[in-house]
Amino acid sequence: MLDFGVVDTFYQGFTSVLVVLLWYYFLSGLFNWKSVLKILVLTFFWGVLSVFVADFILLIMVLINFASQFIQKKSLNYDKSGILLLVVIIQVLIGNIAMFLGRMSVRGLYNVSNLMGVQYYTHEVLIIYVIFVIIINYAILFFYRRYCHKIVSVNRKIKELNLSKSLFELILIFYVAIESIMLISLNENITATIQLTLITSFIVMLLMMLWQMFFFIRSYMKKQEASYQAKQNTQLNEYLKSVEQQYLELRRFKHDYKNVMLALQDSISSGSSSEQLPYFKELIAQSAIDTSLDSGKIAKIQHVGNETLRGLIVQKFFDAQTKGIELSLELDQSEFIIQHNLVDVVRIVGNLLDNAIDAAKSTPDKQVTCAFNSLHETKEISVRNSTNKKLDVNKMFELGASTKGSQRGFGLSNVQQLVDKQKNFFLDVDSKNDRVIITLTILEEE
Repeated sequence: MLDFGVVDTFYQGFTSVLVVLLWYYFLSGLFNWKSVLKILVLTFFWGVLSVFVADFILLIMVLINFASQFIQKKSLNYDKSGILLLVVIIQVLIGNIAMFLGRMSVRGLYNVSNLMGVQYYTHEVLIIYVIFVIIINYAILFFYRRYCHKIVSVNRKIKELNLSKSLFELILIFYVAIESIMLISLNENITATIQLTLITSFIVMLLMMLWQMFFFIRSYMKKQEASYQAKQNTQLNEYLKSVEQQYLELRRFKHDYKNVMLALQDSISSGSSSEQLPYFKELIAQSAIDTSLDSGKIAKIQHVGNETLRGLIVQKFFDAQTKGIELSLELDQSEFIIQHNLVDVVRIVGNLLDNAIDAAKSTPDKQVTCAFNSLHETKEISVRNSTNKKLDVNKMFELGASTKGSQRGFGLSNVQQLVDKQKNFFLDVDSKNDRVIITLTILEEE
């Protein structure tokens, strides 16, 4: 162990505490310009104290932090306490690495033959130590900012799963082990190289356990997400089935209504209420207005074998009618069934139909067609709509781009993202002056 003078000891302690406090305030979300002055004052105080306690300054700081939490709140904040311990552990490792590199650098720069000779260059060792501490921490900050969104996501899930206490206990165990190594090293005069090796081994073990915990959390997140998605799919399926049932009931009502009116017509025609005959003829004519339910425009909907997809088409049909759009269905075979990734297919077709219906509102013929084609394991779903705008095919799927005006192009952007997620999904766009056809191709494997 090197015997630093009072001033060098102060600067070493000042550097260690400053880095720990900066990281702690930053990761806890407490860092701002007002906190900078507080950090500097605390760092100066702990730096002075480090002259008397040297290597145990971080341990004392941790113990006082825990004690103040117990005194003020009668409990520990496991999130912030875990952050503090993790920062201290990392800085202990960085400090040992920086000190080791400082000694090796001095030996190389001043041709010192052994470690004992480094004792005469403690000031130079300290300068190199501070430089390496800054460089290593800057590198860590760089990677933290690069993967910040993933770290924040994992931290949020840790809180949601109530794992803060367990993670804190794990980090505390490793911190106690590292401090024990430090204490034994001082009492038994263990060389810095051996001390660094032992601490590094513990840190590697800690990182491996944190890595395993990360995979556990991610697996649990996927399981929860799949459960939530299944629940959403069930609710969506039930809703679309109810829409389809309403569609069938409406067809039956329309058929029965027309038969009743025909019977009344016969009755009136044979009676004396001749003045009512024109009125009932007009009702019959109105009941025969083409509502596209029986005319064949979506009559083939029953050949779509997926209830969810079938219900979606019916729902969009009614939605189109309310907006004055004529939605028709084309199906070139007796049955069309999607075997895999049905949820993504429903989301894509729903977005394409929404976009097509809105785009067709501003055209004279106001027509939208949804076509289903099947060839062996290849499925195609095409949405065709009339348009009066010239579209840029290369930009229409960008976020914010839309045929419906600015700041509304989220549907098509979502479509592109959903297609990109599946390696067997392909999207094709055919745009001409008066129409747009967007085709989703699905390669299904047995």
